[in-house]
Amino acid sequence: MFIHTCEICGNEFESRSNRAKYCENCRDKAQVLRNKAYIEKKKSGTSITIGSEQICPICGNTYTVTAGSQKCCKDCQKKQTALRKKSPDAKYLKEKYESLRIYIPNGERDAIKTYAQNQGLSVNKLFLIALDEYKKNHG
Repeated sequence: MFIHTCEICGNEFESRSNRAKYCENCRDKAQVLRNKAYIEKKKSGTSITIGSEQICPICGNTYTVTAGSQKCCKDCQKKQTALRKKSPDAKYLKEKYESLRIYIPNGERDAIKTYAQNQGLSVNKLFLIALDEYKKNHG
């Protein structure tokens, strides 16, 4: 369990999530505020509706919006994704590392991430150090 301070009332509360912002009493108030902000954005005309025509900021062609988070046309999305996959970081990781999937008990994920952050490590680095320590102590 994580201890947080509510952003609306300032009271401390416990939550299983490490990203909680509001206590139980203020969650509904926060939702009302989000709804009001959404309605105001829609009325001001700054929101982009699905199905509307937009101009791609990358290539300048018009495209039809198919998702709320869409920022450019499908062709440019594919190009951007391909560039990310070809980035030096992606190549380096693919050449130097393999991936390993592990399963941990429910509720432990956030605790492990928090512990690693408190130690100034990534979760990956934490597990590698723990493995080295285990090898040293258990031959």
